[in-house]
Amino acid sequence: MASTPGDDRPRSFFDRLTDPFTDRAREKFEQAEGHVREAIQNEIDAVTRSVRTRAVEVRPAAIGFAVAALLSVFGLALLITAAVLGLAHAVDAWLAALLVGVALVLIASGIAAWAKRRLPAGPAMSVVRIHEPVHPAEEQVHPWAD
Repeated sequence: MASTPGDDRPRSFFDRLTDPFTDRAREKFEQAEGHVREAIQNEIDAVTRSVRTRAVEVRPAAIGFAVAALLSVFGLALLITAAVLGLAHAVDAWLAALLVGVALVLIASGIAAWAKRRLPAGPAMSVVRIHEPVHPAEEQVHPWAD
């Protein structure tokens, strides 16, 4: 390691002895860094290729499931409309819509409660409040403060 420009101090014996080792160690570290960087980049490239390949394979199925979900929503909406219209022959239309809506909300809340019971127990959480001591200087009022 040579002295920096403008550094007029004399180099010691220890500096002259360790300079070749320092340069060699620096080169080895740079080589190791390059190998690690290359290995990480190779892993990232391999994962990227794998994900892209899998996405191409799964794309038709994903589109099919999306179309099926959309058609199912439309079908359920039509069934609900049919239920309202069918019930409207027995009671007023607004009351039929209200009864079907309440029934759907009750069914949805029952399914949500069932799903909540099926959730795995999470880690216990506790709230810890930290009261920091007030520094004595913070309690003092500056003499020039208004």
